[in-house]
Amino acid sequence: MTYDIVIKNGLVVDGSGAPPIRSDVGIRADRVVALGELAEDARRVIDAEGMVITPGFIDIHTHLDAQIMWDPQMTSPCWHGITSVVMGNCGLSIAPSRPAERLFQIKLLESVEDIPAESIIAGNKFEGETYGDYLDMLDELPKGVNVGGLVGHCAVRYHAMGERSMDEPVATPDDIEKMCHLVDEAMANGALGFSTSRSTLHTTPDGRHVPGTFAHTEELLALGKVMEKHGRGVYGSVPPVELADPDRHRQEIDWMAAVSKETGRPITFPIVQSRESPDLWRDLLAQVQTANQQGARLCPQTEVRSIGVVVGLANITPFDQSLAWHALKPLSLREKTEALRQPERRALLVREGNEVSNQNQLSMIYQLTDDDARYDFKPEQSLWAIASARGVSPTEAFIDIQLERDGEGYFIFPFLNHDMEAVGELLSDPSMLLGLADSGAHVGQICDTSFSTYFLHYWVQERKLFSLAEGIRKLTSEPADFFGFKDRGRLREGAFADINLIELDKLKVHPPEFKNDLPDGAGRFIQRASGIAYTLVNGELFMQDGQPTGSFSGRLLRGSS
Repeated sequence: MTYDIVIKNGLVVDGSGAPPIRSDVGIRADRVVALGELAEDARRVIDAEGMVITPGFIDIHTHLDAQIMWDPQMTSPCWHGITSVVMGNCGLSIAPSRPAERLFQIKLLESVEDIPAESIIAGNKFEGETYGDYLDMLDELPKGVNVGGLVGHCAVRYHAMGERSMDEPVATPDDIEKMCHLVDEAMANGALGFSTSRSTLHTTPDGRHVPGTFAHTEELLALGKVMEKHGRGVYGSVPPVELADPDRHRQEIDWMAAVSKETGRPITFPIVQSRESPDLWRDLLAQVQTANQQGARLCPQTEVRSIGVVVGLANITPFDQSLAWHALKPLSLREKTEALRQPERRALLVREGNEVSNQNQLSMIYQLTDDDARYDFKPEQSLWAIASARGVSPTEAFIDIQLERDGEGYFIFPFLNHDMEAVGELLSDPSMLLGLADSGAHVGQICDTSFSTYFLHYWVQERKLFSLAEGIRKLTSEPADFFGFKDRGRLREGAFADINLIELDKLKVHPPEFKNDLPDGAGRFIQRASGIAYTLVNGELFMQDGQPTGSFSGRLLRGSS
């Protein structure tokens, strides 16, 4: 037997949770065809000595719905061993949408997910209307990774109700029938499920709450029953995690439990730690456990580290409320850095920056280290503490750090999951999925797309919260099984050859970088990694040592009954 690729001398962690074993891996076309000691010829042999061989990782919470139209490489997930992604989260999808209403969906992505509308317009290739049309377009696009999507409540409700979708929480029976028809079309053509947003932070450009925010249970149940009819599909929701009211959170879990029990569909949603209610997550996990014992299928998800706003000269500074700092915003990063070097302007920036900031604020903004970006912040890493140690004001310290790094000194303000011990407990819950990376979204504010690398580096290698076998299972077969990805998520004969080769001792997350590489020249944060030596997608080498090979062998992941 001749193979296209043989991976030799590695330690196979197959994604099932079974202990690692020494094994070669034989690949022909897009499949793994043999495991064990292989002596047959191959067109290419990859020596994996000192590496672990794993299934490709799966990112279940992304907003790459637009980016995929102009970035087939799918950065930044491609640098972190991601071989399959789920789009259409938080109730947001580009379809269904009539061409005349397309701008509304684009502006909604900008308003909610900080994806510049002008970039979406410049990079848009979608000319259809239905969600099936959108999936057909995805099928034709070159893709570095596999992609699937949830159809979003915002698009569905707006298509059915127009402007009323944002102003009327109670849909008429005719409205619900129209929405169910749209979801049925999406499911029939391969949508992986349906998502909705209940977050009061998600608003339209004119300040209204997005369609579906306050939809009644009758509507939410009817849409879930469409998936029940198809016998498959994941229901995704975003509760109002920003609210401190425990009762509102419990009510959200109540309706999700009721819908899940009646439809049989699994529902996933965020549970995170907030500063306003730092222990509420414990009560919510207990409520989930009770609901699941009573027949629901609730699978919350959380980030593997703190969720925070990236703070730096390129995007947002702690001093933007001042006129002097605000005046820097239109400038390029090079121009901003030069402005900091001008003595008179520096003096003005220091004076106004100190006037608009305080110890409480700056003690919660932490510097990201230069080489290995860590998120288990210590008090001495705060901007306030750094300034004290340097014997200067916080604004002076911030300016000096930017000049020392040519404008690329970054900090982070963790507003969710700020206590890493709490994050560890969240991750340890048996119902918890790894998610909320938001890849493709909040491009100028948040950069959490490196979750897979960080999880392995910190929680598996350093903290040993999970064994290597269990950690890989949570990145591979667990999400694959949850979304019904057949023959993915496990390294076994007959499976698709989505594979990572990882040098665990070299694994680390790099600090964010700000790049003006979006269509129309807009900027965004990216984040790279070290230690993932090779990534294969459907049997073809996609990434090697963090560099693309030019292969685009990703496929559309259509759900099927």
